[in-house]
Amino acid sequence: TNAFGDEGAVALAEGLMGNESLTSLHLSEESGITDVGWAAFSKLLCDPTSINSTYHSNHNIETIGDDEDDSTPLKIRQYLKLNANPHPAMNKILKSHPDFDMEPFFQWK
Repeated sequence: TNAFGDEGAVALAEGLMGNESLTSLHLSEESGITDVGWAAFSKLLCDPTSINSTYHSNHNIETIGDDEDDSTPLKIRQYLKLNANPHPAMNKILKSHPDFDMEPFFQWK
């Protein structure tokens, strides 16, 4: 078989950390990616381990998978949708860290 698989997905996701130019990554439905490989793409798009990690996640990629079907998991599609909108880093931080206290950033008098 010629499947890309989880090993390829993990290696690619790790290689795309810090990417600031790639916006689309097209994969066939037969890529052989399971939850393991999708988890690597999820972490690439929104690393929830800390606010700083979320901030430094990838905010440029808007497509992963095949545009013609829903083979890309919902969580990944949600992150990609955030990337296509203004202020993706801020939105990901707010969604991934709901206990983050924003009040110090708004000093209204």
